Amino acid sequence: MTQTNWSEQRERGGKLAYWGMKIMLKAYALGGRPLFALILYPVLAWFFCFGKLARLSSQDYLQRLSRSAPHLQLRVSLRLSWQHYLSFADTILAKFHAWTGQLQHTQVSCTGRKMMLQRLAQGQGGIMLTAHLGNTEAMQALSQANENLRLNVLVHTQHAEQFNRILAAQAHTRAVRLIQVSDINPALAADLTARVERGEWLVIAADRVPVNANKTAARTLIVDFLGAKARLPLGPHLLALMMQCPLVFAVCLKQGDGLHLYFETLSEPQAVARTAREAWLAASAQRYADKLAYYCQLAPLQWFNFYPFWTDDEPDQ
Repeated sequence: MTQTNWSEQRERGGKLAYWGMKIMLKAYALGGRPLFALILYPVLAWFFCFGKLARLSSQDYLQRLSRSAPHLQLRVSLRLSWQHYLSFADTILAKFHAWTGQLQHTQVSCTGRKMMLQRLAQGQGGIMLTAHLGNTEAMQALSQANENLRLNVLVHTQHAEQFNRILAAQAHTRAVRLIQVSDINPALAADLTARVERGEWLVIAADRVPVNANKTAARTLIVDFLGAKARLPLGPHLLALMMQCPLVFAVCLKQGDGLHLYFETLSEPQAVARTAREAWLAASAQRYADKLAYYCQLAPLQWFNFYPFWTDDEPDQ
């Protein structure tokens, strides 16, 4: 498989994609899920048939997960990959549902709620590391139930500008703020630090390397993930180290008929000696990768990185 970093891929369709998504959103408002699906599925089928790289990447992920977790008894095939695509479409719909304020906190069960509520009661801010797994936007529902929870979601716009424009336009809550980033520079780091010191939380998807990152640059960390080496971004872990703030793993999975939020502490605030920082960063990234692998097993079809993800996909340097 020809290696292509996600950041080297372009959002397909440009303005056509933007208006296409607007039409689908309007269809959802008028006809609900049935009309939305009637429009979405042909579009999804087109991408499945003609998006070879994404389709192969889906199968590659499923095969690695199958080998890493044989107890799941996954039978990797085109049919399973298509189900993976359908799951992605379902999650897109759920994201709109959350951003338009239709998802109530009573519809979301939560593991780790007590831990998070204790941190909020203490006025503690920190970093939530999430992933392109499940429906992270459901965390907004928790913000409805606790006015102390202020979320700052770091999003990349360079390759999903149209989608993020629509999400931002639909946002109905003041407790969630989208921060557009292409990279974490010193000015942005200072702003983020101030937010955490005020007791706010940063939400960062930590399973994609920085936009424009060179594969050989030192801005990534190598981890073991589903039986092979993969690159993860250095930035989120470095931020937690520099801010000396808690690092919490957070994902929301669709399970049964409902959504389930999971919060788990990855690390507590701590001062790390300069000589030990490199080891701390590597260990922090591996803890995140291990949690991600565990939750991929809970929801095999809900991890959405449709590009060559592992370092053995990369050409020789």
